[in-house]
Amino acid sequence: MVSRSPLPLLLMGLLASCTGAVGQTGAGGDGEGTGGSGRVGGGGTGTGGATPGGGTSGTGSAPGLVLDGTPIFSGYVRLTHDQWENSVRDLLQLPAVSGLSSTFTSDPPGSTFTNNESRLYVTSGLWSDYQGAAETLSQQVARDATALSRVTGGTTVAATFIRNFGRRAYRRDLTTDEEAKYGALFTSAAAMFNSGNAFADGVQLVIETMLKSPYFIYRMESAATGQPLSGYEMASKLSFLLRNTMPDATLLDAAKAGGLNTADGIATQAQTMLDAMPARTVFQRFHAELFEIDRYRSMEKDQAVFPKFNATMAADLETADLQLFDYLYGQGLGFKDLLQTQVAFVNQTTAPLYGMTATGTTFKQVALGADRPGYFTRAGFLAYFGTLREPDPIRRGVGIIRGVFGATDFAPPAGVVIPPLPDFVAGQTNRQRVDAATGPGTCGASCHGQFINPLGFAFERFDALGQARTMDHGQPIDTAGAYPFADGAKSFDGAPALMTLLASQAQTHQTYAAHLAEFVLARDIAEADRGFVNTLGAASLSASSIKQLALAVIKSPAFTTRGKQ
Repeated sequence: MVSRSPLPLLLMGLLASCTGAVGQTGAGGDGEGTGGSGRVGGGGTGTGGATPGGGTSGTGSAPGLVLDGTPIFSGYVRLTHDQWENSVRDLLQLPAVSGLSSTFTSDPPGSTFTNNESRLYVTSGLWSDYQGAAETLSQQVARDATALSRVTGGTTVAATFIRNFGRRAYRRDLTTDEEAKYGALFTSAAAMFNSGNAFADGVQLVIETMLKSPYFIYRMESAATGQPLSGYEMASKLSFLLRNTMPDATLLDAAKAGGLNTADGIATQAQTMLDAMPARTVFQRFHAELFEIDRYRSMEKDQAVFPKFNATMAADLETADLQLFDYLYGQGLGFKDLLQTQVAFVNQTTAPLYGMTATGTTFKQVALGADRPGYFTRAGFLAYFGTLREPDPIRRGVGIIRGVFGATDFAPPAGVVIPPLPDFVAGQTNRQRVDAATGPGTCGASCHGQFINPLGFAFERFDALGQARTMDHGQPIDTAGAYPFADGAKSFDGAPALMTLLASQAQTHQTYAAHLAEFVLARDIAEADRGFVNTLGAASLSASSIKQLALAVIKSPAFTTRGKQ
């Protein structure tokens, strides 16, 4: 975990003093739901639970951004499974990824992003997976004449193959000693396989061995602390970040020629890569992982209330948000636009959720209007953070706190009982029901009433499937609230006003900047990074684009030099 708001600690302190907090569970909420991201508990009495910045949690404003990550600064960063797949495809010149990583030992949880160094180590099970995959792939390539010709470039000279293939596999030139050792290995293969084709035998053994090598499995940084990375190391770091695969021949040539030994050279190469399509996919993934939109697939709804909801709609809601993220990056937009854009993507399945019609399964770009600004008013977010039948202001509020303020851990301490919300009382709105259980005068007032509920209530004009509504159980809808920002409480009324407010706060831009820095640097962000995060957050607040922020991180010493060990 890289950057984290102190809110989890604040809420945990409140929960610890609470006996009988009330929350909602999963996608159901009313006691009947499944899935979701766990329970969110109510608060304490308003006097307990000291915050990291001092004072009490029941009064005042929420503290600012806490950077409590513990970076490893590893010199050996294992490839993610996606990076491994893409690198194998490109190295062996396969027509598509092998798919072998689908059976690999999975990476442990513990970070927002899959590329964080803290997740990327080799267990005994994963090492066995690599061994099996290397044996399978090397045999497939060496025993297929067409594949063999592609991977060797048509040469039948062992030394030429070893030199060329080794440079691509290790992402650097082989040493003279390495070439000699692989030459001997190549020669020994004929006696090992005895297939009658000594050249194919040698290719198979060399490929198998290199695919098992740490020089292929890891992205290495061998420079001393504080020293610049080598050109080849920079080529790998840039390519795995911005293309999610090994560097190509052009980038390796640039590294060998010294084109990545200067800040200007690195910036030039990075800008070219940031402008290319693979980078759009990379930053699409950044936002998908930040907001965890793969969870949409677990959504369930009451078919009696929402008869058109099904797995296809859930999948389409995920695709629509992916296209929104791609649009933001591709159009040179930034975090403010993520919060405020009127652009959305719809097809025949999702358009009715916005009161529109569309034909076909292909998504088209539309403008939703001023009443639905930004990602957090899109149907995917609203539907996921809804119960089977009702809007879920508690989980919607937590979704904002997680996604915008960076809080992560909302699990209640042992022994705290969190029952579902009570049934509706006749004439009662959803807000009134939630307030009655967690608002003023209740155990949950200090955390729910102050932090969670106000954010969630801003979205009460959207039902459990993200559709606009004007009444709630026959009653007017109240979306007014206030939130205790780091520089004081600020009021709003409704989602559009809340999004405008969030887009104007240095606090939210600093959190986004910290997330982006974590992703680009592939490591936790710690207190030592605060100055850089503040600078990056200020640039975001001034409307720098996602692409510009990423380039700023890449140009920084935090990216171009070996970190503290």
